[in-house]
Amino acid sequence: LERANLRFYAPFEGTIAPSIAGGKIGPGTTPIKFLTGSKKDVQLVPGLRGTGLRAKPGLSFQYLTRESFSLKEGTVAFWVKPIGWSGLRDADTFLYIRTDKVALHFVLIPGQVYYYIAALGTGKYYLIPTAVDGNQRDPFKDGEWTFLAGTFKPGEQSWYINGQLMNAMTEGLHEPEFSKKGVVEIPEGNHVLDEVMVFDRVLTEKEIKA
Repeated sequence: LERANLRFYAPFEGTIAPSIAGGKIGPGTTPIKFLTGSKKDVQLVPGLRGTGLRAKPGLSFQYLTRESFSLKEGTVAFWVKPIGWSGLRDADTFLYIRTDKVALHFVLIPGQVYYYIAALGTGKYYLIPTAVDGNQRDPFKDGEWTFLAGTFKPGEQSWYINGQLMNAMTEGLHEPEFSKKGVVEIPEGNHVLDEVMVFDRVLTEKEIKA
């Protein structure tokens, strides 16, 4: 992936503090706010490279990092490894991005993996699915890493798994804007998370595959 536009990077190498925030090397002054659990509940385990974060029930936290986002476009990407995977029948939540008025969610709802976009406080949302025809292919295998990425810009939002474009939406969009708020949230889950990245522009499919 193109690192020149990398604004936020959490590799979970011995710490949950980001190694890049606001486009600058080092965690800077990025606050980390625990929603459930605390620092003592953080468990670092073997990751894609080095160590990764064991997402689990009772642990969720946020990086308050508006300066890591450009105003209206970007790419969010990360690696996930399921634990005890038994197919798409169970729910899981991988990553949330919270903006001024819109939230971007990467989730598994039984039967489908989605890039789920919600307009905060309105009850309105839509789900960008993995399979255009509804014929879901399971992208996960127990103990193996899967790469998820979502892009957003005015007029288009796209969803990728393992570098392949799954689906895109261009109409009726809830469009994120990061003028006041930019939050990377690690929700409760049951997997290992690694290499969480935020880029300040929409990466091309070729770049996402790289």
